[in-house]
Amino acid sequence: MDRHRLPLRLACVLASAAVIAVTQTPASAADPAPAPSCVAQVIQFAPGYQTVVTVRNTTAVPVTGWHITFQIAATATIAGSFGGTVTRAGSSGTITPAVWFTTIQPGGQANVGFGGSAVPFTPPTGFTLNGTPCTTSGW
Repeated sequence: MDRHRLPLRLACVLASAAVIAVTQTPASAADPAPAPSCVAQVIQFAPGYQTVVTVRNTTAVPVTGWHITFQIAATATIAGSFGGTVTRAGSSGTITPAVWFTTIQPGGQANVGFGGSAVPFTPPTGFTLNGTPCTTSGW
């Protein structure tokens, strides 16, 4: 074997090994994309309630453009909010974050919520973060 051709052959083998290594480890389509999470807690003291929703950014990039939606009884009132603005259309409500919470940095969190009452007692339910259900926690 010609020793001048050996480096060329070795380079070809190494290049082929690199291509094989790359093609053997494709990204899995089943891996879910990271997404922020939320936990909704409704503290009940009938006929009143206090709602706290914690949004956590568990991703590596800032989260912007988020909002919380929920269902609320037609007889329920909303007495005040914190961390954002609550709007209501019939039995659907939305919390839009205050300006200081519009962007949640990686590893950060925002707490938003509201208080109110309902007679007959029916606390708010069905909390979602941009359409994704929140975990619920109650007292």
